[in-house]
Amino acid sequence: MPQSLSLRRAPTQARARKTFDSLLVAAAGLLQEVGFEAFTTNLLAARSGIGIRAIYRYFPNKHALVCELARQMADRWHAGLAANTSLAEAPWPEVWDRYLDAYVHAVRETPGGIAVLHAMRAHPELRDVDDDINAVYIAEVAQALRRERPTLTRMQARLAATVLLKSTVAIIDAAFDESTANANRMLAMLKSMHTTLLGQVLAG
Repeated sequence: MPQSLSLRRAPTQARARKTFDSLLVAAAGLLQEVGFEAFTTNLLAARSGIGIRAIYRYFPNKHALVCELARQMADRWHAGLAANTSLAEAPWPEVWDRYLDAYVHAVRETPGGIAVLHAMRAHPELRDVDDDINAVYIAEVAQALRRERPTLTRMQARLAATVLLKSTVAIIDAAFDESTANANRMLAMLKSMHTTLLGQVLAG
């Protein structure tokens, strides 16, 4: 990860951890309110009541702050998916539907979740980090595809998983800019495309 996106230091004491966590909560809310371009550390300091020096104690810039938010959210979402939606279940199209639904629900229910996803696509360095986060999902899905169809090569599984995840990211990003009804329609179309792809991949 580039130095400009790394924490300057991690909190070690309970009081510092509380300040750090409060800062991230405030940042998520502010991002949701004003968007990435209007988001600044000075505005965050004013809204959160946490001094600008305290912010810069941990973060070199707003990009690093958003990166930490994205990392923590991704960890929570991944843990939630693993706990509630097993890719080892069958039939696979139904499992995949539930997987997508669980992910969309997790993002929608996380304060600032949608804003953070949009922010991670707004800057080249942040996009690289976002791609690294998504690579974890791609590897997990590729492994699950090979469990379902052991004759798949690693390359075939990786390519199929990449198409599944990359198209999911693109469509879900766009869907979050739509009304709930239109977002649900877009998700249904995505699932239909994925069902066709999964049928081809798993049937050989």
